[in-house]
Amino acid sequence: MIDWLNDNQGFIMCLLTLVYVVATIVIVHYNRKSIKEMKTTREAESRPYVFAYLHKDPRDLNFYLHLKNYGKSGAKINSLTITPSLQLCENKNLSEYTQNIILAPSQKLYFILLEKSEETQKSDYHVCLNYSPIHDSSKKYQEDYDLIIQYADLMGYTEPQNSKLSPEGNALRNIASNLDSIRNKL
Repeated sequence: MIDWLNDNQGFIMCLLTLVYVVATIVIVHYNRKSIKEMKTTREAESRPYVFAYLHKDPRDLNFYLHLKNYGKSGAKINSLTITPSLQLCENKNLSEYTQNIILAPSQKLYFILLEKSEETQKSDYHVCLNYSPIHDSSKKYQEDYDLIIQYADLMGYTEPQNSKLSPEGNALRNIASNLDSIRNKL
């Protein structure tokens, strides 16, 4: 047997080299697959995620449209359409306000709807939102979903009380915080 191995050393070396080449090709294939998956995961982690939703404060008579970037990078809004249309100030279309707006991560835009909450609640709304990351305008993302506001008027609200203040002091403190809230929205 040893003589046969010595006589056929070239064949065995060729066979071992072939096994080595096949193993290397398999390793390269799985490494490329792993790198592609890592790139996809990194992009999904760092891309912008922009959503529009309606918010109702029980103390107000109307809804607010919030547009927020939940992602980790900035987003440029290409278009936003909500059907049926919502009544904004000066009867302008929502796209006039939002076209080419840039939202930083965690930034939120507020729009006050100029219709009473009962009017807003009469129908569900369909949102179509197109945006792109600010660092790469060639990539486009589209969010297409329905806003269901069936339970929007059931949101709770608690008045913050400070036990060390009189009822009048608490009322003044609440008025001041509400004024601050209005100033922040404007």
